[in-house]
Amino acid sequence: MKLQSKILILLSIIIGVILLSFFTFQYIRFNEKQIYNSENKKNQEAIIEKILEINRLKYETLINDNSGWDEMVGFIANPDPEWAKDNVDFFVNIFNLSFVLAYNKEKELVYQFSDSACLKDFQYPNRSSIDSSFSGSPFSHYFQYCGNDLIEMFGAIVVPASDADDRITPPQGYLFLGRKWDANYLAEHAEATGYQTKFMNESELSGLEKDPSKIYIFKHLADNSGKTITTLVFSLEDPIKKDLLLFRIVSVIISLLALLVIIVFIFYLNRLILKPISQINTALNTHDTGHIDSLSHRTDEFMILGELIKNSFRQQEVLKKKNTELYEINATKDKLFSIIAHDLKNPVSSIVLMTELLPDSIKNKDYEAVAEISEMIGSQAAESLLLLQTLFDWAKSQTGNVTFNPEFVSFKKVAESVIKNLHPSANLKNISVLLSEDSDIEVFADKNMLTTVLRNLVTNSIKFTNPGGSVLISANSDEENARITVADTGIGMNQETIDLLFKIESNLTTYGTANEKGTGLGLVICKEFVERHEGRITVTSQPEKGSSFNFTLPISTNNR
Repeated sequence: MKLQSKILILLSIIIGVILLSFFTFQYIRFNEKQIYNSENKKNQEAIIEKILEINRLKYETLINDNSGWDEMVGFIANPDPEWAKDNVDFFVNIFNLSFVLAYNKEKELVYQFSDSACLKDFQYPNRSSIDSSFSGSPFSHYFQYCGNDLIEMFGAIVVPASDADDRITPPQGYLFLGRKWDANYLAEHAEATGYQTKFMNESELSGLEKDPSKIYIFKHLADNSGKTITTLVFSLEDPIKKDLLLFRIVSVIISLLALLVIIVFIFYLNRLILKPISQINTALNTHDTGHIDSLSHRTDEFMILGELIKNSFRQQEVLKKKNTELYEINATKDKLFSIIAHDLKNPVSSIVLMTELLPDSIKNKDYEAVAEISEMIGSQAAESLLLLQTLFDWAKSQTGNVTFNPEFVSFKKVAESVIKNLHPSANLKNISVLLSEDSDIEVFADKNMLTTVLRNLVTNSIKFTNPGGSVLISANSDEENARITVADTGIGMNQETIDLLFKIESNLTTYGTANEKGTGLGLVICKEFVERHEGRITVTSQPEKGSSFNFTLPISTNNR
């Protein structure tokens, strides 16, 4: 065979290999992009849904928080501008609300705080719309227009805090929050999702079907009647569509050229093309990059393709991680609000109880009792304020921002302070709270955290001890640690209940000997604070034989 013929055959083979490799590479690249974009769109839809849910839950949590229902009931019955300035107006500003509307039980507007421009063309809720909003639920969420501005509405029926769960009492009033979807709020959604955002009506949406160059995600927004009044459209340029036409043209040309050399190239096809494709397919199906590691020893095209696939896998992992982080942020927020509501309940209940006793003492002119009850109310109010600050410090500890200030503290003084503050609730059940004589030791601890732990444990013991029982606080130490014990003669627990303690996810709900409701959230705080001191908290208990909670603390800086 002539040399020219050999060169021609060799050139044909080289061209065929290059063209076919290029075709295969481009095909797989676009196919991989389509797969990735399809999965990415699903993930983006989930992320967008989560972002909208988080924004909605932020305001629903605000309006659904029943810790201030009693004050709101009183405010609606007798509006107090000063109270509204410190509470209602404060939340309008801090949560970027556009307005707050308060209605009495006759469905008459008794208070509003707002951006006057926002309510200029606003259709206020009337008796009919209020009845419609709360026909099937104590809460409502819908959208309406205020002129050209879209307003997101959150509403709730106001009832006493004691009836916030069952809601069998008649409504004492109605509360509405409004949030305007202005350009800044839309920009926040665009920044959070990476998509352009805008509102569109039905006629505009029909035109999007003729625009295949973008990826669209639609969220329909409904008014009070459930009818869609507008659609929130998230859009993003589709990077594949622009290249697809050129790719199809090139594919046809490459296919024709490949047919010219396919017979000569058949021997090399399996070695250079089919095997790498099989490896790529296996890697895509199994998400195991080990199958494509050998591509780095082949042509540059396959090496680049292998890196693209690996990058795709890494990006998918990043998306999964972001979704997990969003879930954890939301769970931490729910956990924080639950703990605040739980731990503020006991001191506030004591204040309510003492205020119920106060009128009788005044009526009987028992001024000594009046003075004593007033002093107790002041003490409990101060304790509630301290508890609130402590709980906020704990909340910051979940994000690593809390200030932890351990120092040498007299355990006896802390215990005596806790016993004094809990004396009213213990006295009501004729329960004696005692401090052992050998408890005069020093511990190296954060005083506020130690007070919170001890108060929660003693409160639990009082709650689950029958009238006439007792609670004993004791402390002892060795060369390294102090061991604190809170033991009671209460109703005790079985092992199944013990296993659910200290776990926020267990949703444990129990009732004390006087039908006091408990969720176990106080013990979660105890565990967090004790472990912050590098200590350990345990419990031993048997039904009808009482319970004993034990925790350790360091007694010097060398033990930390």
